[in-house]
Amino acid sequence: MNRSKVMFSGLVFSVVFGLMYWYRDLLGNKEITIMDQSLINHFDLKLCLTVAVLSMLLIVVLLYSKEVDPDQYRFEYIRSTLSEDELKRIDGLDKEGRRIAYEKRSNEFSYKQILECRNYVNENKPKTSWLLKVGLLSLISAALVMVLSPVYKDYKTAQNEYNEMLRLQEEAYNQIIEDEYITLDGLPTIHVIPGNSLKIGDVQKYMDLFVKSQPNFLLSNCRMIHICEPKNFIDIATADGVDVTAGGQGTAYAYASSDDFSITLQIDVDEDYGQKDAVSHELSHIFDFACGSGYGDYGISDGAQLQSLYQNYPDCVGAYGATDSAEYFAQAGAMYVNDPENLKSVCMDLYNFVDSLYHMY
Repeated sequence: MNRSKVMFSGLVFSVVFGLMYWYRDLLGNKEITIMDQSLINHFDLKLCLTVAVLSMLLIVVLLYSKEVDPDQYRFEYIRSTLSEDELKRIDGLDKEGRRIAYEKRSNEFSYKQILECRNYVNENKPKTSWLLKVGLLSLISAALVMVLSPVYKDYKTAQNEYNEMLRLQEEAYNQIIEDEYITLDGLPTIHVIPGNSLKIGDVQKYMDLFVKSQPNFLLSNCRMIHICEPKNFIDIATADGVDVTAGGQGTAYAYASSDDFSITLQIDVDEDYGQKDAVSHELSHIFDFACGSGYGDYGISDGAQLQSLYQNYPDCVGAYGATDSAEYFAQAGAMYVNDPENLKSVCMDLYNFVDSLYHMY
């Protein structure tokens, strides 16, 4: 074998050994599945070396062929056509001189002699035994199968267990809930409004993304979270007497109630059009209610300090916040929670006021 084939075979050994022996390290920060763990458990030094050596031998056999000087048998034929005097003369030359003499003689060949030369070369050059080669390849392949069979068996078992786990998770995620009360750690009671069918997985995902991330001091004032499907929200809000046009600024996404200190949300986990801001906004309303002097009264937004800010900077938190002082405070509260730097930039006085209440930063 020539040098390039030997180097390639060595490269195969190094790659196979490296991929197996350092498989755990190659995963990096990726979560290790039970399939990964089954491979890691098998990939000890002995197995890695065995598979790497067998892989290298497989390549060696595949690439092996008997190699000779391509001119050796051609020059032998040319010598057979020369007289003894010509042979003696050529043998007296150096290597390069002999080669030139042979080439000169070859150029003088007739078409018949060219064919005879080609046949001579094909008949006499060494041939690789394909039967032996196939036999060796079969033996090496069988050895690889035997060595890796336990690894494959355990991997398939782990894969089946993993797929079953995913199936059970999907089944649990897709469980339909209707007119139920749900308790999740760290959250107020969640109520599925009658007439709505929601997947428990969607509810949990929504709560994880947009509600559990809210500050505890806001969540602590909320006594109930009513939830519904997006398609039913407008009818539910209208029935509760809510202005679904959001003060003429669009369409309401959620609302808060001073009757029971609850918020009502539409569950849509496939889109993110400011749900976290909306939840912060409604919880800020609840915070406002909690500071009221009595049933249904606003507290903070009716106070002199907030009223002064509202009169002096009515548009700093957007058109919807400018509709009234309650929405003004709720918008400012949501901005303070989710984008404090923006609130600072639009109105530092309003930021300082909310900070004196929320104390988050």
